[in-house]
Amino acid sequence: MAVFIIMTKEYENEEKVAYKYGPDEKISGIIEYNKDNGMISQQEPIVSEFYPDEFFFKRAGRRLARMAIKDNGYFVERTTIES
Repeated sequence: MAVFIIMTKEYENEEKVAYKYGPDEKISGIIEYNKDNGMISQQEPIVSEFYPDEFFFKRAGRRLARMAIKDNGYFVERTTIES
């Protein structure tokens, strides 16, 4: 099964960064990273009978963690996860 997740930055300030995430731009949830305490939280889940939110949330969370750690806190405007 192929995986495609799109993440688009909603906002970023000194404390937090939030992204819309999902299989496309119409079906999406919102995930947030708190820069102060390093916590990743879900602000809005994906609401769809065809797409399980947990699947997308976990992968989006891993990408956020990678940006925070490996990319030294540089959060791109838009990214995709493909496999």
